[in-house]
Amino acid sequence: MLNDWRVYMDGTGEEQKHVAWHEVLKGIAELNGKTHTLVHAAYGDHVDLVVAGGNQGKVLVQWKEHEPRERHYVLASDKQSAVMATLVIEGEEIAFPASWCVPVEKVIPICGDLLRTCEKGEPEELSWLEVEQ
Repeated sequence: MLNDWRVYMDGTGEEQKHVAWHEVLKGIAELNGKTHTLVHAAYGDHVDLVVAGGNQGKVLVQWKEHEPRERHYVLASDKQSAVMATLVIEGEEIAFPASWCVPVEKVIPICGDLLRTCEKGEPEELSWLEVEQ
């Protein structure tokens, strides 16, 4: 179990160190699009998990791996489309592809696995899209 996450949550407004994985997951579950809209968790210099939004029960999930090379992924519900959706992140409405705005209830078990293992795995109902940088 990985219990040494460095975390920023806009709900608290401060960065915390040595945070247990289940505390990060609790912060993700509290995303509501109003007072809690961003959770950024990093494990050393190896990986970053960013979950943002929460309005209408939808969130954006990003996973970044820094070793052996930089890779950036977004959790998505289906293939890319031109349809856009808006998430509220730190008071700003930001548009993303609608397929990137996924239900928070589907995200919780996936993020739990990520936070416990630092491996993104292959979720059943959603998929990881690699984002070119």
